[in-house]
Amino acid sequence: MCQSKAQGGRRCKPKSGRKSAAASDSAGGSAPAGLSGFIRRSRAAVLQDAQDQLGALLDALVGAVPVDSVATLVSAVDADVADQVADAITVTLEAHGCLRGEWESHLLCGALAAVAQGMQAGEALVKTAVTNGVTAALTSCEVPPVVAGLAARAVVDTLTKLTPVGHWEAVRRAMQLLAVSTCPKVADHPAVEQCLQPLAKQLLSDVIQEELAAL
Repeated sequence: MCQSKAQGGRRCKPKSGRKSAAASDSAGGSAPAGLSGFIRRSRAAVLQDAQDQLGALLDALVGAVPVDSVATLVSAVDADVADQVADAITVTLEAHGCLRGEWESHLLCGALAAVAQGMQAGEALVKTAVTNGVTAALTSCEVPPVVAGLAARAVVDTLTKLTPVGHWEAVRRAMQLLAVSTCPKVADHPAVEQCLQPLAKQLLSDVIQEELAAL
């Protein structure tokens, strides 16, 4: 469970027995998927292993340990922004009489998942608005609709490569990472499991990806 900085805690306490993604890859994963000829593990076990791998990656970011697979997606700065959001939630709840034991079960990870979902929805709205606006502006100047649409998509593609937009997306991914790593049990929390899915192909080992696909 994460502790707020106001309480003198670090971002997340590492779980006992937590394995890094690199360790899981080198060992071939803790349990291959059923398609590989082994007994298929339970959904809860697979999700727990995925959570452990993502949590280890987040811990590596916090500790400034180089993690090549994460460096291009989430930086320590982005992870710190996500941590500040978690701190804001924690401090506000406690300041208004919500004791830790009353809300730490799934409320914090649920709130973080909601933030990530809202950020993703915002990304989609902006991209749609830009695409529609540029297309309309160009077609009003008698540019063929097909060409106008292609130009609009080129604008959106260019914007997504710019640092501010990329930082927004990286913060959203960091929020998803934090939501997954702080969840008591991902298998019982669909909103957090949805945060795990987009991270799987980018950050998890091939073995875990196969098992998640087989669930």
